Amino acid sequence: MTAKVLKLVPSAVAGTAAAAPKGLTKPARAEWSRLAPLLRAKGTLTAENEPLLIAYVNALALIAECDRELGKGKLLIKSAGGTMRPHPLLGARNKAAQNALQFAKRLGIVGDGKAPPAAGGTDAWTDMDL
Repeated sequence: MTAKVLKLVPSAVAGTAAAAPKGLTKPARAEWSRLAPLLRAKGTLTAENEPLLIAYVNALALIAECDRELGKGKLLIKSAGGTMRPHPLLGARNKAAQNALQFAKRLGIVGDGKAPPAAGGTDAWTDMDL
């Protein structure tokens, strides 16, 4: 896989998010097209954090590509020494998933992972952050 340098397409209106950058893969561009309008409407997508959205959609595209390749074969492969080991794409997929989650949190796509308090108030253990 070769690295590509992506250029942001200038925004037509100052203060609004730009169109999808050139060089995104087809799955990444589809995710950008799905998310960008939602994030713009929410007010969380700005010109300053567009590179974060680029990284997020690229991470999702990498996850999809790894899943596609892993679906063709086995999750364990035989090494040169004859021992079974995890497929190398599992590591790339897992790292991309970690990155995507962090990007999603920073973009406000997902919450911080803390469950809201149950309806009906709190108990003595709530403030202990257990």
